[in-house]
Amino acid sequence: MGLHNLTVLFQITAFLLSFILSFFIFIPLAVNQYRFNAHCLLYASGHWNTSDISQLTDITWGPNSACGFGLFIGIVLMLVTLFYICLDALHLSWLDSMLTGLVSLVLMLMLFSESITISVGFKEWCNLLTNPPSEITSCELAEYVTFYSEDKININNFYTHMKMAEFGSWSNFICWLFLFVTSFYKLVRYQRHETFMASVNRERERLVQKFGPRNRAEYMPVPT
Repeated sequence: MGLHNLTVLFQITAFLLSFILSFFIFIPLAVNQYRFNAHCLLYASGHWNTSDISQLTDITWGPNSACGFGLFIGIVLMLVTLFYICLDALHLSWLDSMLTGLVSLVLMLMLFSESITISVGFKEWCNLLTNPPSEITSCELAEYVTFYSEDKININNFYTHMKMAEFGSWSNFICWLFLFVTSFYKLVRYQRHETFMASVNRERERLVQKFGPRNRAEYMPVPT
């Protein structure tokens, strides 16, 4: 199997992985928002009730755009990868490679931004749950602890949901970084091929110009 075929095989694998991992982003985020009564826990802040340390008060929920952006990215990834898989759009030409490289770059930057948003926003929520006077020792255990808030949220499996979204986002970032690198490699490969063919054509034209007239004179019939 040639290097070109290996590159195509690796790209197909990356598209399949990205398609699967896209479900790890938007499904957990959607379920989490549903259980949190349409609130986004990313970058949330609040206070523990000093008289009842099992109750969160004055909660300021994170912007819905923080969770909404993740939902949007997950759905877009699913559709884009499905397009490449079903239509076999694996850039068999220079133009296809360039367009796929641009798509990969845009999605890679968006995924990096979304991954940072999830990681940092979720860390702030975990700090809220574990900071004194809370008796919760770790964020992982918080989903098994019963506490109350003014918004009547359902905290079941929130840690699992957000960790799945975080894993899916960072893993997809790696997939699209790989796709961007392979697309750039194919662009360079096509460019080298075009340069080589152009050099061959120039050399052929030079030889024709240099030896063509003499050869035609040698084979010119002698008049009788």
